[in-house]
Amino acid sequence: MRRPLRVELRRGTAPGAALLMLGVGGWLLAVHPADWGGRWAGLAGYLRTSLMVLCALMVAAGAWQAGRERRRGMAELLGSTARPGWQPLVVAWLAVSLAGTAGLLAAFLGAAVLVGRVATYAGGGWWWTLAVGVLALYPAAAFGVLIGRLVPLRVVAPIAGLGTYLGLAILTYWDTSGVSWLSPVHPGSGPEWLPPAGTHALQAGWLLALTGTLLALAARLRRAALLLGILAVAVAVPIATGAGDDGLRTDPGAVEPTCTTEGPPVCVARINGFLLDDLAPLIQPVLHRVAGIPGAPTRAADAVLQGDGEPGGPADDTLWLHLGDQPTATGEGLANLGWLHADLRQIVTANCHQRLARPDERVWRTFDVAQAWLFEERPALDARVGQLYTLSLDEQRAWFAAFLDATHRCDVPRLIELGELR
Repeated sequence: MRRPLRVELRRGTAPGAALLMLGVGGWLLAVHPADWGGRWAGLAGYLRTSLMVLCALMVAAGAWQAGRERRRGMAELLGSTARPGWQPLVVAWLAVSLAGTAGLLAAFLGAAVLVGRVATYAGGGWWWTLAVGVLALYPAAAFGVLIGRLVPLRVVAPIAGLGTYLGLAILTYWDTSGVSWLSPVHPGSGPEWLPPAGTHALQAGWLLALTGTLLALAARLRRAALLLGILAVAVAVPIATGAGDDGLRTDPGAVEPTCTTEGPPVCVARINGFLLDDLAPLIQPVLHRVAGIPGAPTRAADAVLQGDGEPGGPADDTLWLHLGDQPTATGEGLANLGWLHADLRQIVTANCHQRLARPDERVWRTFDVAQAWLFEERPALDARVGQLYTLSLDEQRAWFAAFLDATHRCDVPRLIELGELR
């Protein structure tokens, strides 16, 4: 009587679950390489973010497997054997879970090879973030098995998957309290952040207890389900009542500065160190152009180095660069040169531009002239940048110094005057 069990598992949902997780996992990695490229913590965090989709798929796979067995009468067939009633259910759940894990890890292994080539920081306990994320596939499959056992209809698998996706979205993003940390989905904080001590262990305990509870309910082991449910609640309480996102702290190793050794200083956080060789040649010419001009930045730095603050424009002679979306899948080059250009434009626009609700068109013209001079390009508007270029370089720099002084004071009449190159 044991042969039917082996045949059913061989032809079951597990191979499909592996292929589905491999395909969807690979697609998720391909569409958002900036979230994980070049950073181990980014890769682990992106796996957690991807669980909103991947857990939904595991729920659907578990529900399909359990419902399939019910529809084919396997429960009654296996119930006539000497095996305990829960054993075939656990075997089916484990087959789907392991297959989904294999597919997921295969997809992320390819990304790990790319990250390993260029990563400049491997600390921060990212492996615990990754391990808890993989563990989350198991309660997802168990929940699917429970749903499939209760409602053995084909349509229940996609419905359960969609419901899981929506539920995880609500639980994760509804608020930032500790309750959101009951979700295995990463809340989207940057790779330079660390959760409170013990969070990973609590999350792992919660997911394990939840898995046991769901399987016990599916196998109709009421006493075991009650005990495991109590254990799950006991582990969940300190997570739900914790600090949540407010407990995040900066990883000191990740934000150690890594700087250029020649030319105007350009510094990035150690976790973004792989970007420095591509970043410096684009930033240093601009710093060279404004070197020695009063009010102009003398260095550029990764905004992550500001710690918990909100980086703005140039301050304390530093131009802050937002590099979170610059990595590519291979870690070579920069993904968003337009955004980097926007960071550089802070030299021109940061102080007064956003305080002018409805500025005179002549003020816009002055900003356009200043930006064109900074980047040595034509202005977007018909400004008199050509006239500025007819001046000596010292006179051009004096004009730009006067422009920066006017923007610091938000002196509109002076800005208009400068736009007329008087």
